[in-house]
Amino acid sequence: MKYVTATVLGLCLVGPLGVSGQGAPPPREMNVTQGPESVFTRPAAEIMPSLAGATATGENGRVGSELVFWGYRQADGRPVFFFACAPKPELDCAERVLAVCPAVTTVLANGQENGTVVRRECRSVSVVAPGTLRPGCEDRVQHVPMAVGVVSCG
Repeated sequence: MKYVTATVLGLCLVGPLGVSGQGAPPPREMNVTQGPESVFTRPAAEIMPSLAGATATGENGRVGSELVFWGYRQADGRPVFFFACAPKPELDCAERVLAVCPAVTTVLANGQENGTVVRRECRSVSVVAPGTLRPGCEDRVQHVPMAVGVVSCG
């Protein structure tokens, strides 16, 4: 049996894809520890100018394994989330963006930026050598255009 997961930031995530047309997107999960610098070569404020002067809050999460978001507090004190979605033909990033907030998500800005995606393929059973970091997993690093933007909740 073979399991395949896709991930932004190199996280090993297993779960439903929640593709468009097959019901609601996956639930919002707050378990992302890496910042946007692990995905993009430019700072978040250069990608989304509305983040100029904003500070990271550490309130980071994901919706499925293709969309990640990072919390910021703008200079005027408003909380926002910067998001990145690694598109796939069967995935609706716009649908995933609406699941970033627990209730109402308002898109403030959006665009596109090249980013690094790690697609991890893991086998359920494998033989590994001592010291193997991800037993039975193979990482494929790709540099792809990603949907990016800033949203607010409420």
